[in-house]
Amino acid sequence: MCCLELLCCCLGPKACGICCPGDNINAKSSITTRFMYIAFLVFVVIVSSILLAPSIGTAVEHSFLCKLNIDLPEATIIPESATLPGGPTFTTTVLPDNVTVYDESAVCRIIFGYTSVYRICMGTASFFFVMMLMMLCVFSSRDPRAYIQNGFWCIKWTIVIAIVIAFFFIPRHGLVFSQVSLVIGMIGAFIFIILQVVFLIDFAHNWAESWLDKQKETENNLWYVALLIPTIIFYLIALVGIILLFVFFVRPGGCGLNIFFLCSIFILSVAVSIIAILPPVQNAQPTSGLLQASIVALYTTYLTYSALSNEPYGEGYDCPLSSSNSTVGQVSNAFGKDTNEVVSSVIGILVMLVTVVYACVYLSNNKQLQKLRGNHKDESESALLGGYSSHEAQEIDDKDTDTDVKESKMKVTDDETEHVTYSYSFFHFMMVISILFVMMQLTNWYNPGIAESDRFQNTWASVWIKMSSAWLCFVVYLWTLLAPLILRNRDFGYGAD
Repeated sequence: MCCLELLCCCLGPKACGICCPGDNINAKSSITTRFMYIAFLVFVVIVSSILLAPSIGTAVEHSFLCKLNIDLPEATIIPESATLPGGPTFTTTVLPDNVTVYDESAVCRIIFGYTSVYRICMGTASFFFVMMLMMLCVFSSRDPRAYIQNGFWCIKWTIVIAIVIAFFFIPRHGLVFSQVSLVIGMIGAFIFIILQVVFLIDFAHNWAESWLDKQKETENNLWYVALLIPTIIFYLIALVGIILLFVFFVRPGGCGLNIFFLCSIFILSVAVSIIAILPPVQNAQPTSGLLQASIVALYTTYLTYSALSNEPYGEGYDCPLSSSNSTVGQVSNAFGKDTNEVVSSVIGILVMLVTVVYACVYLSNNKQLQKLRGNHKDESESALLGGYSSHEAQEIDDKDTDTDVKESKMKVTDDETEHVTYSYSFFHFMMVISILFVMMQLTNWYNPGIAESDRFQNTWASVWIKMSSAWLCFVVYLWTLLAPLILRNRDFGYGAD
């Protein structure tokens, strides 16, 4: 029976469950489906990380993959003893007219991992983009397209792998593929960062609301202390982070732009913290407070660190510890990045995975999306993505719970026969921008082509995108504080009795 169920979910429309010897193990198809898709994301992260290892580049440096991935620009001038991330100085010949001839195999060994990450992520993102378009206006599992959403897993894995392989055969045509991928990746990552802070704010609101409700139920003031402890910890980490960034990314008499970045983040963190505890804001939104503000301060401090780590070096800008402050590759780890870049990438991907799981399991739920954007009191519905009202959602959840009890022997329960429990299209949109964010994090927002220097092409565009994201995070959080005061006819769902 277990093998038959696996066959049906791999090659047919049945949702996948977990084969267990007990009969009381049960799962909803909407939950198992989302975790199956998250497995695609984890797969992309793992494979992309492996391909960044220098040993992979060494293994393929003489293969046809190098010819497809490496298309060196003509007449590119670099220093005679230049180095690139992840390897030793490669052989160059400087001609009389100052045109440099590259040792293609050596260059491939060094940058193959970066170009591979672009191709893997762009291919997988293309799959989820098509799925997003296909799943528009799906209202229930009785829609034939829902079978594609919830089943045929082996076929979908095969399609994803085939698309990724096909992307490896796309010629670069100079740096066109890299530049297009870079622009798409920056746009997707920017959108993801903004949505990420929205999800973090929502998580903090739910956290505070839950513990405040417990305090009211138990009349135990220790719940206030419990909320205060993480708030203080988050503020301390953010403050220490700002101080360390001043120490390592600012030098006496210079780095004015870095000083501006850091001062703006500190001032905005203090400002939103004060606004969050103002009496009018507290009256309109009782669960708002310093916990949410501390999380925003901590997250924007990380974004600032990530931005400063991406600053290009040269042209009169030589602030300490910028990612290109000295030839990249002189201080490198197993992946050819310096310590700042590795730390920034690891933190970013870990936060991304947590955010995606939270967003996919909790916030893809239409009821939660309504709460985030704020609803009119009549809970009018939009039919574009497929949805239902909060009242209907509660009735469906209750009905599903009763069904689960009565049909406890089922491994997977279809809980979407009446209405979908989450927006399929929004879910796939989240997967698209998550993968693009992974692509930018793993490549550290580099353009994986050879720049007119001895290092990867760090650009100011990535710095300004990250800093703009940080500032916009404050705008989004400030809106969540002031919106209940401005739009009094809308229910934002926080602190409501």
